[in-house]
Amino acid sequence: MEPLHLLGLALGMLMLLRKRVIKQCQHIALLLVYSQGAIYQLCILGWKYMRTHSYKLAEQFFMQAKTICPSDPLVYNELGVVAYNMKEYNKAVLWFEKTLKHIPSLSQMWEPTVVNLAHAYRKLKIYHEAISCYERALALSTRSLSTYAGLAYTYHLQDNFTAAITYYHKALWLKPDDQFCTEMLSLALVDEGRRGIDPKIEFR
Repeated sequence: MEPLHLLGLALGMLMLLRKRVIKQCQHIALLLVYSQGAIYQLCILGWKYMRTHSYKLAEQFFMQAKTICPSDPLVYNELGVVAYNMKEYNKAVLWFEKTLKHIPSLSQMWEPTVVNLAHAYRKLKIYHEAISCYERALALSTRSLSTYAGLAYTYHLQDNFTAAITYYHKALWLKPDDQFCTEMLSLALVDEGRRGIDPKIEFR
């Protein structure tokens, strides 16, 4: 076979291969767009059912979204929220931990997830883990009422009234009319007074 003929054949093969590669890439791109769109639609349905407290139905849609994209941290977070609302706190811890494992770096955006994880640990009475998570959340944001209230309540549950009073005060500094913190602060002051300790804690 002459060199020119061989060259023409090779060029033809390359053009055919190029067309196939382009077509395959387009197919992959369409699949990606479809899968992302499907995840979005499933999450919308999940959120819809969460608003009506239909948590089992919401869980089904989020699980479908997880099947399509098992590396999406948002989906794991929503599964954690659903589990928490169903009082399945062990499962909630699992989902929130997976959420944090699937994010590239911990930022303020994920502070609510860390707080939710702390709440779940508190519900399980694993107080040292709860406190650790609340402190991680405070390192991300110092403007969260839920974090200060949760931390105060966790200390209160352990009869550490001094720390509880300190954090109830910090929570009330953010929202002075918060009913829960106001009532719990009063109880903590009474509890500490019964121990014979000066209830007048300096607020810092």
